[in-house]
Amino acid sequence: MKYDHTDALNKATELFWQKGYQGTKMRDLQEHLDMRPGSIYAGFGSKEAMFLQVLDCYVEQSLLKIDEYDRLATHPLEALKDFVSGFIFVEGKLENSRVCLLVKTVSESETSQPKLHTHALLGLKKIERKFTALFTQAQQLKLLSQTANPEQLGKWLQMQIMGLVIYSKNCAEKEDIVLMIEHIFSTLRQPS
Repeated sequence: MKYDHTDALNKATELFWQKGYQGTKMRDLQEHLDMRPGSIYAGFGSKEAMFLQVLDCYVEQSLLKIDEYDRLATHPLEALKDFVSGFIFVEGKLENSRVCLLVKTVSESETSQPKLHTHALLGLKKIERKFTALFTQAQQLKLLSQTANPEQLGKWLQMQIMGLVIYSKNCAEKEDIVLMIEHIFSTLRQPS
């Protein structure tokens, strides 16, 4: 039986996101992907190798989403704000928000799976560099102070997203999160 590699990775992503790496057993993957163990090993090598591919795919999809928001936005800060809003309000709904798969992996794997931990950290770094590039563009467009540090802002934005996701799990009010996102970006704008 033939399988679609991309479809299998997407299904594996959902399963790993729900159960985490440690909580996902090979039997879970077999059932969720509707694949035999031999096909999983032939297609991916191992559970760990599959998970590394899942992380890479997640990073690539995140970077593509940021690029898409950038193409549609009038300026880089708007693109970043739209990305954050889209990440928090998945399909427009606060209840669909999930902790970033990379952050989840980092928090669950530090001592038990150092290879996965390091790989997830590298993925976060790639996304952070994309944020930094957009902050640099915003600075060049004079939307940010010339004394702002785009690299620090890239790290800061990641921290803001992590905090918003965790807070949104305890906050039922969409309006509160919308105001927080607005506040995050209003503090960045260069005074006119």
